[in-house]
Amino acid sequence: MPAPHYALSEVLIVLGAIWVSWRLVQSGAWAGALGVAIFGCAAGIGVYRFGTDQIESYASLHAAFSQIGGATAMALVAVESAKAALPRWGQWHWGVAATLVAATLGVGLVSAELTTPLFLVWLIAAIIAAIAVPGQTPRARAASGLVMAIFLANVLLVRRSPMLGADPSWHLFHVLIALWIIGVWWVLSRSERSG
Repeated sequence: MPAPHYALSEVLIVLGAIWVSWRLVQSGAWAGALGVAIFGCAAGIGVYRFGTDQIESYASLHAAFSQIGGATAMALVAVESAKAALPRWGQWHWGVAATLVAATLGVGLVSAELTTPLFLVWLIAAIIAAIAVPGQTPRARAASGLVMAIFLANVLLVRRSPMLGADPSWHLFHVLIALWIIGVWWVLSRSERSG
């Protein structure tokens, strides 16, 4: 059974999400701010769950919020990245984006099994959009793509890694999410400067 120390690395996500969400709100990146805030809320449930030793009673809520919220949050981050990549982002883009984000949430609520593929599709979209932001040098494009891809490597290589073991993989997974959240701010703030 997980120990209370499982809350420690979740706290890093909460703190990173608070700071990045605030910075994104200040720059008008509302979709990205909401996405990052949802990641922070999922981690906040984990902090409460493990920190108060209510591991079993909050397991279902934590898992559901992490899965459904994670897919929806990644959709919002991808939308913000796409906005940065498309200089002529218009009202119709917002309409399409809102429909797709709502559809992601709806599908997740109906079938939690589909949240992982949706999450991965949105993550790949965010990586492509980060690379496609105009005005970047080739090196900056590579850096933006690599920063956004931290989460992909994290999901594929770190999460529940048998080579690392349960406790180290748990903590490393969450530390890398916290770093990725800060990376989202870095990528989006670079796109503002290059745009």
